[in-house]
Amino acid sequence: MAKARFKANTKSIGEMLRSRKMQQEMVERARLLVSYAQAAAPHDSGEYAESFEIDSGQSDSPIQMGTGDRAWAKVRNDSPAAAPLEFGNRRIGEGRRILGQAIDQVSRE
Repeated sequence: MAKARFKANTKSIGEMLRSRKMQQEMVERARLLVSYAQAAAPHDSGEYAESFEIDSGQSDSPIQMGTGDRAWAKVRNDSPAAAPLEFGNRRIGEGRRILGQAIDQVSRE
């Protein structure tokens, strides 16, 4: 039986990673992540749930994973409650991992 061979076309792969469609997909995944996180967020004041923002672009990876240009999207939350809710602290105890769980949900889709 003949062995299958694969030779990566790095130029084409790079074009795909920088493409408008890839950026649209990254933003769509980020929106999905935000919707899951907002659904799981505490709504006493609503500040945390309303503080999610999505940044996107086509440049060097904002999280330094690998090298080269690519389309990317990043979810952030600037609420003062974001870190304690995610990771916990002495006052609230164990974190709820809201973003972490939302990432798990998006990864399964």
